[in-house]
Amino acid sequence: MPSADSYSPLHLVIAHILIHFCKVHTVSLMAIKQRIDLLFSFSFFVLLMRPCCPQTDKLLPGQLLKDGDELVSAFGNFRMGFFSPDGSENRHLGVWYYRPTDPSVLGGYNSKRNKPVWVANRNNPILDKSGSLAIDSNDGNLKILLNGGNPIVITSVKAEGNTSATLLKTGNLVLYEMNSDGSERRELWQSFDYPTDTLLPGMKLGINLQTGHEWFLQSWISDISPAQGSYTLGIDPNVSNQLIIRWRGDIIYWTKGIWLNGEFDFLGLVSDGYNFSYASNEHEKYFNYSASETITSFPELRLTADGLRGALSVHCLHEIQCVSVSVNVKRPRCRKDFSKFEYKYGFMNGDGFKFKESDNMTLSDCEVKCFQNCSCVAYASINASNDTGCEIWSSGTKFTETSFTDDHRIIFMAREPKEKKWWLWLIVAIAAAIGETMLCLMCYLARRKYKGEVEKKQMSLAIAVGTALLIPPLCYLCYLICRKLKAKSGKHCESTKAITRTWR
Repeated sequence: MPSADSYSPLHLVIAHILIHFCKVHTVSLMAIKQRIDLLFSFSFFVLLMRPCCPQTDKLLPGQLLKDGDELVSAFGNFRMGFFSPDGSENRHLGVWYYRPTDPSVLGGYNSKRNKPVWVANRNNPILDKSGSLAIDSNDGNLKILLNGGNPIVITSVKAEGNTSATLLKTGNLVLYEMNSDGSERRELWQSFDYPTDTLLPGMKLGINLQTGHEWFLQSWISDISPAQGSYTLGIDPNVSNQLIIRWRGDIIYWTKGIWLNGEFDFLGLVSDGYNFSYASNEHEKYFNYSASETITSFPELRLTADGLRGALSVHCLHEIQCVSVSVNVKRPRCRKDFSKFEYKYGFMNGDGFKFKESDNMTLSDCEVKCFQNCSCVAYASINASNDTGCEIWSSGTKFTETSFTDDHRIIFMAREPKEKKWWLWLIVAIAAAIGETMLCLMCYLARRKYKGEVEKKQMSLAIAVGTALLIPPLCYLCYLICRKLKAKSGKHCESTKAITRTWR
């Protein structure tokens, strides 16, 4: 150990200063040490939470994208992996926006904000977390491999060599044929040709005139299941510059998507920052759009399964241009003053009319069926697990409300506006007419007593004319009363018959 004489005077001075500093600031140094230890522990925790494998946007032959792994697009805007919708344990393979600015998103899929923009196996859910995306070594196609089951085929193309899949920065999943040196030779398949319920910038809505392939959106069957729903958004085959929404395949539900002066009339509020375009040639005709750099959020046009409440919405979170486009459903005459359906917990005292399981009814389908049926007062889904199936009840069926904790069922009840008390106004009108007649008669009698013959004749003529004018309105009022009473008495009798005659 070196002696004190071996140190220079400068060393001794510095040591003395440090010892003095430590004695004076011992408390401060301990606090700083605690903060450093805490920071080190947190950093170590974050490192442990990070995936062990480097982020990549490619899937190569021989590789597996297991449940819990992700493909990350260039610039990190999109992620691809397995997810479960809210309220469901089924697993699906999908692509979603990654929103790192959201403090609730620490990594991976977050169901509250990261609703997928594309789903690979929307009609074939996986019941557990055994699924893995892979490239088939025999034919080069993308398939989801399962434990103890047949694989789910994602692509069906013919490749002459090895293939690879890439998640592009646009959110488009592309399958490429590769050269012998590993470079990309040609594109075989892309997810943008098979959209689900969301239109991203660069996607198309239209038709390929050479192959007949159509680009269209189709809603989820419900909020907890991405299976194909009842609404489709695509180009109108009869009007080349118009978008239409169809309900259940053939019924036109909405037709206001007309292309005029370089924009859609229904998207006027969101035109700033969005560049919509329409192309038509001998090969194809389609609509698409792009988002300028001023749109800093996550642009998407989504076809929802909301039924009467509006089926088309444009999402661009945290932007003032965002808008939901409500559809205008034709109201039956009996629903002219209809307010809305409101859900309650309870049960109906009696069985309603149940649609067949083969009808593939969604909750929004059930709402439309009830809305179109004048005698329907309530509806509910049969399968509460995924909001499918449909049961409707006619007027006269009583409802018993329960609390949420009881053995309940969610019933959607028609809330009609308060009935207008037309009979009060009718009584007032009749009373006024009778009062006016009595007043005129009293005046006539008084004047007749004191006036001459000529004036008596004039008064008689005036009374006759006034009576002739009052009789027709009174007769018409009586007719209205009889008609109203007849309609009320026959409404209940016809309700049960009408519930079975509803169009299917």
